[in-house]
Amino acid sequence: VVVESVALDAPKTRLLAQRLKGFGAESALVITDAMDENLWLSSRNLHNVLVLEAHEADPVSLVRYPRVIMTRAAVAKIEEMWQ
Repeated sequence: VVVESVALDAPKTRLLAQRLKGFGAESALVITDAMDENLWLSSRNLHNVLVLEAHEADPVSLVRYPRVIMTRAAVAKIEEMWQ
């Protein structure tokens, strides 16, 4: 799933869990172009969620999770890196 942003207003695990449920993803890899502190703090208690910056993404992580949620900017960075 490609989204504009996954930024959260507050570092609340519940907010991230609700947003992921909205995407139909209980377990997901979230890739952003720049790490948002609220997003990182919110993801720490979700054992089935991994948040990475685009430069940290690797093929093993992409295969490990059933859903991948990426920001548009992260897609552009990954395309640039993997060319």
